Amino acid sequence: MSGEDRSTYPFSAIVGQDPLKTALLINAVEPRVGGVLIRGQKGTAKSTAVRGLRSVLPEIEVVDDCRFGCHPRLVDLQCDECRERRKEGALPVAHRRPLLVDLPVSATEDRVVGTIDLEQALKHGERRFEPGLLAYANRGILYVDEVNLLDDHLVDTLLDSAAMGVNVVEREGVRYQHPARFVLVGTMNPEEGEIRPQLLDRFGLCVDIEGIAEPAERVEILKRRRAFEDDPAGFARTWSPAQKALEERIRSAIQTIPDVELDDDLLFLIASVCAAIGVDGHRADLVMGRAAVAYAVLDGRREVTAADVRSVAPMVLAHRMRKNPFEEHGFNEERLQELLLSAPGNAGCSETSDESGADQSDGHGALVEVTRESGAPEAIREERVSAELVAGMDSVRRSHGGRRQETTTDDRSGRYVRAEVARPGRPVDLALDATIRAAAPYQAGRESDMAVAIEPQDLRSKVRKRRVGASIVFCVDASGSMGATNRMEAAKAAVLDLLVDAYQRRDRVGLVAFRGESAQVVLQPTASVELAQLKLRTLPTGGATPIAHGILTSLDVLAAEIRRDDSIVPWLVLLTDGRANVGIGAGLGSDDARQAAARLKDTPIHTLVIDTSGPGSGLGARELARVAGGEYVRLGQPEGDAVAGAVRQRMSA
Repeated sequence: MSGEDRSTYPFSAIVGQDPLKTALLINAVEPRVGGVLIRGQKGTAKSTAVRGLRSVLPEIEVVDDCRFGCHPRLVDLQCDECRERRKEGALPVAHRRPLLVDLPVSATEDRVVGTIDLEQALKHGERRFEPGLLAYANRGILYVDEVNLLDDHLVDTLLDSAAMGVNVVEREGVRYQHPARFVLVGTMNPEEGEIRPQLLDRFGLCVDIEGIAEPAERVEILKRRRAFEDDPAGFARTWSPAQKALEERIRSAIQTIPDVELDDDLLFLIASVCAAIGVDGHRADLVMGRAAVAYAVLDGRREVTAADVRSVAPMVLAHRMRKNPFEEHGFNEERLQELLLSAPGNAGCSETSDESGADQSDGHGALVEVTRESGAPEAIREERVSAELVAGMDSVRRSHGGRRQETTTDDRSGRYVRAEVARPGRPVDLALDATIRAAAPYQAGRESDMAVAIEPQDLRSKVRKRRVGASIVFCVDASGSMGATNRMEAAKAAVLDLLVDAYQRRDRVGLVAFRGESAQVVLQPTASVELAQLKLRTLPTGGATPIAHGILTSLDVLAAEIRRDDSIVPWLVLLTDGRANVGIGAGLGSDDARQAAARLKDTPIHTLVIDTSGPGSGLGARELARVAGGEYVRLGQPEGDAVAGAVRQRMSA
């Protein structure tokens, strides 16, 4: 392969078998597609492919010396500074490739959106905006590696900028805005957690990447990597003709795309497929149309065919399929093709090759799996809290507080919500506005070369807040006592129910079952519905009731979670009738259960005891809640949605 001259190949032959390259090139030609999400195993060259895109992007015109890379002629793509400069005459023009800007998952909000230039403010008394990463990414590519691990406050910022094409900054008493039109490219390993659905839908395309199993191809990868490491310049020269040919193809496609339109038959085809698949909203329709046009012009054609729609449809629909997390995954490429063939406007969809003769029918044949075999999928079940549960609550509030949602942070991440006096001996996250206000009344009596004289007692530090998730461990009585099967089924349903929206709230859910002489960690805390389904299919019940073992095992699991991330909010949900009959060693079951529960009181763990015994017989469970400093709820006949509702209600209290 390394010796082939691929510069003369038609587009479909170059990328027809490579959905990742196809998706990146489509976005290079038509940025309004909305970027691409690349999901795949670690070590599959996701980042390498993205970083290589910049080398084939044609140069663009920018305003010389503009911090935002504004367009020299289009006013809508100019910042306020350029609009003022153009009143004095034509703007100076420079040429450069679009930038590829990395957004680290650890970035602070100030670094992303921009902030006030502290040096300019303190030395000269001028309020000057210091651009952030969104400014540098304007008219280029914003790349987020491990995008699923991005903090929620940064996700919100990206959503706002992606929707408006403008970055608006309001802080330290200053309002500033600038254009922020960028191609959003994200990579992620699904094993490390899901991505928020609001951000997921913002990606125009999605591709799934797997490692190569064919030994010959793996050997070729090794050879090319070694050739690059031994002689980077020589390796670049070898592939320079193919790179230049691809760059010229992209340039030609960009110039051609304004002249290409979709006819009504293809528009009906796109709309019919999106409606039949059951995607939410209309973004999929718009993206599919734009992507099909870009695919056609990249192939050197000015006419879009149904085969082009078929080629891009899997990438558009891969991440937009509404699915019920309680069902097995089973999206079928054949189902999509059936819809394309049967939908109105499908003329030409049965074609298997384009005008160049290159096969397009299998370019993305196994790219994506749909979650439903037929018909529009059902909506995810709405969160419900049983009226009987609320009416029958008997809660014992624990002595120390703390709830999920938001928490203050000292690592300069999160939203700036207020200022406080800087604490001696601690790093100062300077709140410039509050510091200047504190120093202002004393300026008449201070001498300094600075525009504003600041003394240590004036310093104010930012107080930031960010959303944190919870780690919830269900500790379930699986003994042979009455109702064990019902308890286990309710716990399993509650685990899956909470996992439905866990990825939105950064929650992790686990399960510990106790029976016989010990307890078993059935499911380590996870945010994966698929993993939970696999682990929870069959769980044995029967035997004695070792409540103490279950509590102590759950305590160990949550302690490990706290060590992993000390910002999480730990929860222990104990489902039992409270009748312990097996202790630790030779101890009494009931005494050891109380002692184990008492250990929870001095930890940051929030405890909820759900009593599954009949009326008048729940003294054991109530006592466990009391000594643990937790909360107590009676549910004589537990059901999954009621248990999940009880947990949700207390976590949001």
